[in-house]
Amino acid sequence: MRGGSLGNDGPLVSILTPSYNQAAWLRDTLTSVAAQTYARVEHVVMDGGSTDGSVELLRRTPGVNWVSEPDHGQSHALNKAFAASAGEIIGWLNSDDAYVDRAVVEDVVSCFQAHPEADVVYGHAVRADQKGRVSHVLWIPPFSTWLLHWKCFLVQPAVFFRRAALGDCFLDERFQFAMDWELWLRLARSGTFHRLNRVLAIDRDQPGRKINTWQPVLETDRQRLATMYGIRLNPWYQRLGGFYELGLRLSGVTATLRLTNDLAFRGSLDPTVARAARQIAYRGRWEPDRRRRREA
Repeated sequence: MRGGSLGNDGPLVSILTPSYNQAAWLRDTLTSVAAQTYARVEHVVMDGGSTDGSVELLRRTPGVNWVSEPDHGQSHALNKAFAASAGEIIGWLNSDDAYVDRAVVEDVVSCFQAHPEADVVYGHAVRADQKGRVSHVLWIPPFSTWLLHWKCFLVQPAVFFRRAALGDCFLDERFQFAMDWELWLRLARSGTFHRLNRVLAIDRDQPGRKINTWQPVLETDRQRLATMYGIRLNPWYQRLGGFYELGLRLSGVTATLRLTNDLAFRGSLDPTVARAARQIAYRGRWEPDRRRRREA
Protein backbone atom coordinates (compact mmCIF):
# COMPACT_ATOMS: atom_id res chain seq x y z
CA MET A 1 0.00 0.00 0.00
CA ARG A 2 1.06 3.59 -0.64
CA GLY A 3 0.92 5.76 2.44
CA GLY A 4 -1.23 8.88 2.21
CA SER A 5 -2.27 11.59 4.63
CA LEU A 6 -5.84 10.25 4.75
CA GLY A 7 -4.56 6.99 6.22
CA ASN A 8 -5.90 3.50 5.56
CA ASP A 9 -9.52 4.06 6.59
CA GLY A 10 -10.68 6.09 3.61
CA PRO A 11 -12.86 4.72 0.79
CA LEU A 12 -11.32 2.32 -1.70
CA VAL A 13 -10.67 3.96 -5.08
CA SER A 14 -10.69 1.76 -8.18
CA ILE A 15 -8.83 3.02 -11.25
CA LEU A 16 -10.06 1.24 -14.38
CA THR A 17 -7.84 1.03 -17.47
CA PRO A 18 -8.65 -0.55 -20.84
CA SER A 19 -5.57 -1.28 -22.94
CA TYR A 20 -4.68 -2.68 -26.33
CA ASN A 21 -1.24 -2.38 -27.93
CA GLN A 22 -0.33 0.88 -26.19
CA ALA A 23 2.87 -0.18 -24.43
CA ALA A 24 4.51 3.10 -25.47
CA TRP A 25 2.28 4.98 -23.00
CA LEU A 26 1.02 2.28 -20.64
CA ARG A 27 4.12 2.65 -18.46
CA ASP A 28 3.15 6.26 -17.68
CA THR A 29 -0.40 5.19 -16.82
CA LEU A 30 0.80 2.49 -14.43
CA THR A 31 3.49 4.72 -12.89
CA SER A 32 1.13 7.63 -12.26
CA VAL A 33 -1.33 5.39 -10.40
CA ALA A 34 1.39 3.63 -8.40
CA ALA A 35 2.81 7.02 -7.37
CA GLN A 36 -0.40 8.24 -5.72
CA THR A 37 -0.08 9.30 -2.09
CA TYR A 38 -3.55 8.03 -1.21
CA ALA A 39 -3.34 4.66 0.52
CA ARG A 40 -6.39 2.73 -0.69
CA VAL A 41 -6.10 2.45 -4.48
CA GLU A 42 -6.66 -0.61 -6.66
CA HIS A 43 -5.67 -0.49 -10.33
CA VAL A 44 -7.61 -2.84 -12.62
CA VAL A 45 -6.29 -3.18 -16.19
CA MET A 46 -8.18 -5.08 -18.89
CA ASP A 47 -5.85 -5.73 -21.82
CA GLY A 48 -7.39 -6.90 -25.06
CA GLY A 49 -4.65 -9.38 -25.94
CA SER A 50 -1.82 -6.98 -26.80
CA THR A 51 1.21 -8.18 -28.77
CA ASP A 52 3.42 -5.08 -28.39
CA GLY A 53 5.03 -5.78 -25.00
CA SER A 54 2.12 -4.51 -22.88
CA VAL A 55 1.63 -7.91 -21.25
CA GLU A 56 5.31 -8.16 -20.32
CA LEU A 57 5.09 -4.66 -18.80
CA LEU A 58 2.02 -5.66 -16.76
CA ARG A 59 3.80 -8.78 -15.51
CA ARG A 60 6.70 -6.65 -14.27
CA THR A 61 4.44 -4.14 -12.47
CA PRO A 62 3.49 -5.16 -8.92
CA GLY A 63 0.15 -4.34 -7.36
CA VAL A 64 -1.90 -4.27 -10.58
CA ASN A 65 -4.94 -6.49 -11.06
CA TRP A 66 -4.85 -7.31 -14.78
CA VAL A 67 -6.16 -9.71 -17.39
CA SER A 68 -5.09 -10.04 -21.03
CA GLU A 69 -7.65 -11.65 -23.33
CA PRO A 70 -9.72 -10.72 -26.39
CA ASP A 71 -12.69 -8.42 -25.79
CA HIS A 72 -15.40 -6.66 -27.78
CA GLY A 73 -13.88 -3.19 -27.62
CA GLN A 74 -13.12 -0.45 -25.14
CA SER A 75 -16.57 -0.26 -23.55
CA HIS A 76 -16.65 -4.02 -23.00
CA ALA A 77 -13.15 -3.96 -21.49
CA LEU A 78 -14.15 -1.19 -19.08
CA ASN A 79 -17.30 -3.02 -18.04
CA LYS A 80 -15.17 -6.07 -17.29
CA ALA A 81 -12.81 -3.91 -15.22
CA PHE A 82 -15.76 -2.39 -13.37
CA ALA A 83 -17.13 -5.86 -12.55
CA ALA A 84 -13.69 -6.93 -11.26
CA SER A 85 -13.30 -3.83 -9.05
CA ALA A 86 -14.60 -3.08 -5.57
CA GLY A 87 -13.99 0.64 -5.04
CA GLU A 88 -16.56 3.07 -3.72
CA ILE A 89 -15.01 5.74 -5.94
CA ILE A 90 -14.18 5.01 -9.59
CA GLY A 91 -11.59 6.60 -11.87
CA TRP A 92 -11.30 5.83 -15.59
CA LEU A 93 -7.79 6.19 -16.97
CA ASN A 94 -7.10 5.06 -20.53
CA SER A 95 -3.75 3.45 -21.30
CA ASP A 96 -2.40 6.54 -23.10
CA ASP A 97 -3.33 8.94 -20.27
CA ALA A 98 -1.96 9.51 -16.75
CA TYR A 99 -2.53 11.43 -13.54
CA VAL A 100 -0.59 14.67 -13.53
CA ASP A 101 0.88 14.47 -10.01
CA ARG A 102 1.07 12.23 -6.95
CA ALA A 103 -1.71 13.90 -4.92
CA VAL A 104 -4.54 13.62 -7.46
CA VAL A 105 -6.46 10.72 -5.88
CA GLU A 106 -5.91 12.06 -2.36
CA ASP A 107 -7.34 15.46 -3.34
CA VAL A 108 -10.29 13.85 -5.13
CA VAL A 109 -11.17 11.69 -2.10
CA SER A 110 -10.93 14.76 0.16
CA CYS A 111 -13.30 16.57 -2.20
CA PHE A 112 -15.83 13.72 -2.09
CA GLN A 113 -15.63 13.70 1.71
CA ALA A 114 -16.12 17.47 1.89
CA HIS A 115 -19.06 17.28 -0.52
CA PRO A 116 -21.04 14.14 0.38
CA GLU A 117 -23.81 15.22 -2.00
CA ALA A 118 -21.47 14.93 -5.00
CA ASP A 119 -21.84 11.92 -7.29
CA VAL A 120 -19.12 13.12 -9.68
CA VAL A 121 -15.92 15.08 -9.04
CA TYR A 122 -14.00 16.42 -12.01
CA GLY A 123 -11.15 18.81 -12.70
CA HIS A 124 -8.96 20.29 -15.40
CA ALA A 125 -6.50 18.40 -17.60
CA VAL A 126 -3.43 19.14 -19.67
CA ARG A 127 -2.82 18.18 -23.28
CA ALA A 128 0.46 16.32 -23.80
CA ASP A 129 2.05 14.88 -26.92
CA GLN A 130 3.17 11.27 -27.33
CA LYS A 131 6.52 12.05 -25.64
CA GLY A 132 4.86 13.67 -22.61
CA ARG A 133 5.58 17.31 -23.43
CA VAL A 134 2.75 19.45 -22.07
CA SER A 135 1.30 21.98 -24.49
CA HIS A 136 -1.59 23.66 -22.64
CA VAL A 137 -4.23 23.34 -19.95
CA LEU A 138 -7.69 22.08 -20.87
CA TRP A 139 -9.58 24.35 -18.45
CA ILE A 140 -13.00 22.91 -17.62
CA PRO A 141 -15.85 25.24 -16.61
CA PRO A 142 -18.34 24.76 -13.77
CA PHE A 143 -20.92 22.11 -14.54
CA SER A 144 -23.78 22.96 -16.87
CA THR A 145 -26.36 20.50 -18.17
CA TRP A 146 -27.06 22.86 -21.08
CA LEU A 147 -23.38 22.86 -22.05
CA LEU A 148 -23.18 19.07 -21.74
CA HIS A 149 -26.01 18.75 -24.27
CA TRP A 150 -24.00 20.88 -26.68
CA LYS A 151 -20.50 19.52 -26.10
CA CYS A 152 -18.78 16.74 -24.15
CA PHE A 153 -16.76 19.30 -22.19
CA LEU A 154 -15.53 16.99 -19.41
CA VAL A 155 -12.11 15.40 -19.99
CA GLN A 156 -12.59 11.72 -19.18
CA PRO A 157 -9.31 10.94 -17.28
CA ALA A 158 -10.00 13.94 -15.02
CA VAL A 159 -13.39 12.60 -13.86
CA PHE A 160 -14.15 10.43 -10.80
CA PHE A 161 -17.57 9.14 -9.73
CA ARG A 162 -19.23 7.16 -6.97
CA ARG A 163 -20.06 3.53 -7.71
CA ALA A 164 -23.44 4.03 -6.03
CA ALA A 165 -24.39 6.60 -8.68
CA LEU A 166 -23.93 4.04 -11.46
CA GLY A 167 -26.16 1.25 -10.19
CA ASP A 168 -25.53 -1.92 -12.16
CA CYS A 169 -24.73 -0.18 -15.45
CA PHE A 170 -21.35 1.39 -16.16
CA LEU A 171 -20.90 1.89 -19.93
CA ASP A 172 -23.43 1.35 -22.69
CA GLU A 173 -21.60 -1.02 -25.04
CA ARG A 174 -23.52 0.25 -28.06
CA PHE A 175 -21.15 3.23 -27.89
CA GLN A 176 -17.55 2.77 -29.02
CA PHE A 177 -16.54 6.45 -29.17
CA ALA A 178 -18.91 8.66 -27.18
CA MET A 179 -19.44 6.22 -24.29
CA ASP A 180 -18.03 8.80 -21.86
CA TRP A 181 -20.44 11.47 -23.11
CA GLU A 182 -23.34 9.02 -22.72
CA LEU A 183 -22.21 8.26 -19.16
CA TRP A 184 -22.02 11.95 -18.17
CA LEU A 185 -25.47 12.60 -19.68
CA ARG A 186 -26.93 9.63 -17.81
CA LEU A 187 -25.37 10.70 -14.50
CA ALA A 188 -26.54 14.28 -15.04
CA ARG A 189 -30.18 13.18 -15.08
CA SER A 190 -30.19 12.67 -11.33
CA GLY A 191 -26.63 13.12 -10.08
CA THR A 192 -24.66 16.07 -8.71
CA PHE A 193 -21.39 17.19 -10.29
CA HIS A 194 -18.69 19.07 -8.37
CA ARG A 195 -15.66 20.74 -9.97
CA LEU A 196 -12.29 20.48 -8.23
CA ASN A 197 -10.46 23.57 -9.44
CA ARG A 198 -7.10 21.98 -10.20
CA VAL A 199 -5.41 19.95 -12.95
CA LEU A 200 -5.91 16.21 -12.41
CA ALA A 201 -4.81 14.33 -15.51
CA ILE A 202 -3.18 14.44 -18.92
CA ASP A 203 -5.02 13.92 -22.18
CA ARG A 204 -2.43 12.57 -24.60
CA ASP A 205 -2.51 13.54 -28.27
CA GLN A 206 -1.04 10.63 -30.21
CA PRO A 207 -1.64 9.48 -33.80
CA GLY A 208 -3.71 6.40 -32.95
CA ARG A 209 -6.26 8.06 -30.65
CA LYS A 210 -9.88 7.74 -31.69
CA ILE A 211 -10.46 11.45 -32.30
CA ASN A 212 -7.97 11.16 -35.16
CA THR A 213 -9.14 7.87 -36.66
CA TRP A 214 -12.79 7.14 -35.71
CA GLN A 215 -14.77 10.20 -36.90
CA PRO A 216 -17.52 8.14 -38.65
CA VAL A 217 -18.08 6.21 -35.41
CA LEU A 218 -18.36 9.49 -33.51
CA GLU A 219 -21.04 10.74 -35.89
CA THR A 220 -23.04 7.53 -35.42
CA ASP A 221 -22.75 7.85 -31.64
CA ARG A 222 -23.78 11.50 -31.77
CA GLN A 223 -26.94 10.62 -33.69
CA ARG A 224 -27.78 7.98 -31.07
CA LEU A 225 -27.18 10.51 -28.25
CA ALA A 226 -29.46 12.99 -30.00
CA THR A 227 -32.23 10.40 -29.93
CA MET A 228 -31.58 9.29 -26.33
CA TYR A 229 -30.77 12.61 -24.64
CA GLY A 230 -31.62 15.38 -27.08
CA ILE A 231 -28.07 16.65 -27.59
CA ARG A 232 -27.84 19.59 -29.98
CA LEU A 233 -26.67 18.72 -33.49
CA ASN A 234 -27.63 22.06 -35.06
CA PRO A 235 -24.60 23.50 -36.94
CA TRP A 236 -25.33 26.90 -35.35
CA TYR A 237 -24.14 25.53 -32.03
CA GLN A 238 -20.97 24.14 -33.59
CA ARG A 239 -20.05 27.61 -34.91
CA LEU A 240 -19.85 28.76 -31.29
CA GLY A 241 -16.94 26.37 -30.75
CA GLY A 242 -14.20 28.85 -31.60
CA PHE A 243 -15.40 31.38 -29.02
CA TYR A 244 -15.80 28.62 -26.46
CA GLU A 245 -12.24 27.36 -26.98
CA LEU A 246 -10.84 30.90 -26.74
CA GLY A 247 -12.65 31.40 -23.44
CA LEU A 248 -11.23 28.16 -22.06
CA ARG A 249 -7.69 29.04 -23.08
CA LEU A 250 -7.88 32.43 -21.40
CA SER A 251 -9.45 30.96 -18.28
CA GLY A 252 -6.67 28.36 -18.07
CA VAL A 253 -3.75 30.80 -17.84
CA THR A 254 -3.64 30.72 -14.03
CA ALA A 255 -3.80 26.92 -13.98
CA THR A 256 -0.95 26.82 -16.50
CA LEU A 257 1.26 28.97 -14.30
CA ARG A 258 0.55 26.78 -11.25
CA LEU A 259 1.86 23.60 -12.87
CA THR A 260 5.08 22.26 -11.37
CA ASN A 261 7.68 19.75 -12.52
CA ASP A 262 6.64 17.32 -9.78
CA LEU A 263 4.91 15.14 -12.37
CA ALA A 264 3.70 11.57 -11.89
CA PHE A 265 4.50 10.63 -15.49
CA ARG A 266 7.46 11.00 -17.84
CA GLY A 267 6.71 14.50 -19.03
CA SER A 268 8.15 17.96 -19.38
CA LEU A 269 7.02 21.55 -18.96
CA ASP A 270 8.31 24.62 -20.77
CA PRO A 271 9.19 27.76 -18.77
CA THR A 272 6.18 29.56 -17.34
CA VAL A 273 6.26 32.51 -19.78
CA ALA A 274 6.31 30.19 -22.79
CA ARG A 275 3.48 28.15 -21.28
CA ALA A 276 1.34 31.23 -20.68
CA ALA A 277 1.90 32.50 -24.23
CA ARG A 278 0.98 29.18 -25.78
CA GLN A 279 -2.08 28.87 -23.51
CA ILE A 280 -3.42 32.13 -24.96
CA ALA A 281 -2.41 31.63 -28.60
CA TYR A 282 -2.80 27.86 -28.95
CA ARG A 283 -4.44 26.68 -32.19
CA GLY A 284 -3.25 23.08 -32.47
CA ARG A 285 -0.19 23.96 -34.57
CA TRP A 286 2.21 23.22 -31.73
CA GLU A 287 1.95 19.41 -31.84
CA PRO A 288 4.30 18.18 -34.59
CA ASP A 289 2.35 14.94 -35.04
CA ARG A 290 -0.91 16.80 -35.69
CA ARG A 291 0.85 19.15 -38.12
CA ARG A 292 2.25 16.22 -40.09
CA ARG A 293 -1.22 14.64 -40.29
CA ARG A 294 -2.68 17.83 -41.77
CA GLU A 295 0.11 18.07 -44.34
CA ALA A 296 -0.13 14.41 -45.41
